[in-house]
Amino acid sequence: MYSTRKSYPKSKTRLGKEKTMSAIVLYTGQNREVMNKALKTMVHRGESLTAIETEDGQLLGSIRGRAFSDGSLRFSSHEGSAIMDGFLISSDVNEPEWAREILRLYEDQGEGFLKDLEGPFALAVSTRGKTLIARDPLGLKPLYYGHIGQDMLFASELKAVSSVCRDVAVFPPGNFFTFDKGFQEYSTFDELINPEIDGVDRDQAIDNVRRTLENSVEKRLASIDCEPVVFLSGGLDSSCIAAVTSLHIDNLKTFTVGYNGGEDPEFARVVSEHLNTEHIEYLYDLEDMLQVLPEVIYHLESFDPLLVRSAIPNYIVSKLAAEKGFSFVFMGEGADELFAGYDYMKRMESGESVEAELLRITENAHLSGFLRDDRMALAHGLEYDVPFMDLDMLNLAFSLPLKWKMHGSEKVEKWILRKAFESELPDEVVWRKKEKFSAGAGSYDIMSEYAEKQISDSEFEANSDGATVRSKEELLYFRIFKEYFPCKGAIETVYQN
Repeated sequence: MYSTRKSYPKSKTRLGKEKTMSAIVLYTGQNREVMNKALKTMVHRGESLTAIETEDGQLLGSIRGRAFSDGSLRFSSHEGSAIMDGFLISSDVNEPEWAREILRLYEDQGEGFLKDLEGPFALAVSTRGKTLIARDPLGLKPLYYGHIGQDMLFASELKAVSSVCRDVAVFPPGNFFTFDKGFQEYSTFDELINPEIDGVDRDQAIDNVRRTLENSVEKRLASIDCEPVVFLSGGLDSSCIAAVTSLHIDNLKTFTVGYNGGEDPEFARVVSEHLNTEHIEYLYDLEDMLQVLPEVIYHLESFDPLLVRSAIPNYIVSKLAAEKGFSFVFMGEGADELFAGYDYMKRMESGESVEAELLRITENAHLSGFLRDDRMALAHGLEYDVPFMDLDMLNLAFSLPLKWKMHGSEKVEKWILRKAFESELPDEVVWRKKEKFSAGAGSYDIMSEYAEKQISDSEFEANSDGATVRSKEELLYFRIFKEYFPCKGAIETVYQN
């Protein structure tokens, strides 16, 4: 691995480029109170609210993230208007011209310009009486919609839509919406994973995995103008991200949280010492977990037990990083989906079944892991990205034979990723058995045990609130969810693992 180390001066404010944004709303009506209410439900994603009227009378709203000291999240002129949540990677479409360029591309190419955009985004453009709203193909950035009478409202979070609409639904990834065509798919998941398999040998494939992750991190560093930090769990995935990022960032900051007795903090310390990062750690207890639980479910917009469990430490570590003044974080999400990192896959009947499962969980990650990453970070105004979800890495990973992911008679998970970074990280981390985030953090069974004590068998059996609730723990979370999201369709937006 090589270094093109980037140093951020101590005197420099930790600001992101304005092309990194935090929330959007498109409302087809003219009631400013509706727009303001929707925007205010998402003020945690930033701090400056803006609403503008398009030439055909629709309202576009945006929230400027706390990472931005001046300027605007949106662009509006006689040419039209544009807003975006997210940022574009390795693109010539950069601030301050990104919005004008997107308007030009939309006028010249119609919806076809969306295929040329790479990065996490939800955007809306309106020009010459045409309005389009779209979401990135992987669903890295959130988007929902609902109806108010004859009007529609699109927004970055479920709570913004449910606060003003009679119903709510998920805006599908890789789709755009226009008022003459409705919903149209512009990018399918199959199109994203169309790798050319050229007979690369195993050693070359290992090198390709390492170099592709290096390139992914480098592209993202070139697309932001701030000092990123890394959430370091002590597991393989986040350790790989930290190893690559530390080559480019002087005095890289890493953050870890864990429950007393969990293994993650110990392993994270090992990685931090190995990479010489400035490490910040916080240990929490059950009281801390119960205190943040309502906020976690409100921001997470889910009651799925596995997701809530992992969201609790994610929420706490995001809060810690935000309190320290940082505004952008890299996370290790996605490697398990790409490299067969889940233990249950070892028990599946055939390799074809495992490969199909990898495709399924990657395609649905916008309803699970990516959702958690976005909501927990943005609950504190903290922007994020997941370098494993680079399109080149996606293509490479799905071109590799399963035997290089689950290797040998013991089916060692993520074997090729371990090999790619075995010379860059300590052995005890590289060959550490995969743990769920909440398990490694030490909080895996804590909430389940608490729910068993709080909810009686008769209460659980009598539950009939319209959702499939599979455990007392899930019922505990579901009761909180229903208080925040009572509108029609909210339950159907929740993906239950």
